[in-house]
Amino acid sequence: MTTEAALAGLKVLDLAGTIASGYCGKLFADHGAQVINVEPPDGGFETRREPPFIPGADAPESSALHAYLSTNKASVALDVGTEPEQLSRLARDSAVVLDGGRFDCAAFAAVAPEVVVSTITWFGRHGPYAEFKGNGAVCWSLGGMVRNVGPEQGPPWVPTGCGAEIVGGLAAYIGTLGQVIARVMGNALGPVRLDTSIHESNLCFTEVGGVGGYRSGRRGKRLGVNRFAPTYPLGVYACADGWLGVTALTPLQWRNFCSLLAMDQYADEPDYQTAIGRLMDYDTLEPIIRQRVRKRSAAELVTRGQSLRIPLAPVPTMEELFSVDQYVHRGAFTGMSCNGTDFKVPVTPFRLYRTPANVGGEVEGLGESNAEFLR
Repeated sequence: MTTEAALAGLKVLDLAGTIASGYCGKLFADHGAQVINVEPPDGGFETRREPPFIPGADAPESSALHAYLSTNKASVALDVGTEPEQLSRLARDSAVVLDGGRFDCAAFAAVAPEVVVSTITWFGRHGPYAEFKGNGAVCWSLGGMVRNVGPEQGPPWVPTGCGAEIVGGLAAYIGTLGQVIARVMGNALGPVRLDTSIHESNLCFTEVGGVGGYRSGRRGKRLGVNRFAPTYPLGVYACADGWLGVTALTPLQWRNFCSLLAMDQYADEPDYQTAIGRLMDYDTLEPIIRQRVRKRSAAELVTRGQSLRIPLAPVPTMEELFSVDQYVHRGAFTGMSCNGTDFKVPVTPFRLYRTPANVGGEVEGLGESNAEFLR
């Protein structure tokens, strides 16, 4: 059986220091590549200041997110603007340079003839949004994922966290690794500049209602929590001991859902045989559904509901996430330690069996590998 890591022998430099480039580099590092974070000497990458933070640790070593992104990577503190010769030596024989738009291929081609300069930005290096600043909320909004979520009055609810950047980093990794493999196979020659837009990477989540509104010119109205036209019931409900995700679309699913919650008097109501008909009477049905779900166990509702072929699913809290049976069986999370604090993190989102990815690992302090890589 092959034991050498799948990407052993590849050298990757991260000059961008963003969440997206960090995740792209993490996927390389997890599969055996030598990944070097080339960080500004004054404070390191911005990811070192990104929450969540490790309790009791001092910056710049307190970011649990940076720790997750940087396991099994080297850290070199180098001012690339004032020490171009050091950067050139560091880049020698690199397969990949992860960039935030600052460099071009010519800066590295002389010392790394087959280098892939992989640039990850919010909107790409070209196009009408190229000079715009972005964040996750902007990406979700442009994809139509925000406008219809939240209470009817006031602003919508915006997803938190760094999901958009992670998706962008994954997209960059797929494209970059494709270019690397092409060179190994002899199907491509010379340096190349690869351009990844985080926004475009997240268009796979585009809400179809937003597209329909754009084409029709009709602006939909936010209907409120757990109200998403034309399907009802659709949403997350509080149970006696957790949360339940509900989708009951077809007439049969609705009748079985009514049976599950002892709402049989509503099962055959003519106006409720369509999802939109039920949605129109939300004010009548929603309080009843909430009241009856709240008295029941989420596990019991899921078990009985699935036997009735109703699309129900438990919705775990963050504390419950690590004990979900399928995640435990698949080893979806692993433990890591940073500055004496243990916590769990996701493993890579795909699995190689002959050359499995590393799990966990060490996190270097800022500039810890200067003596090894700088002369």
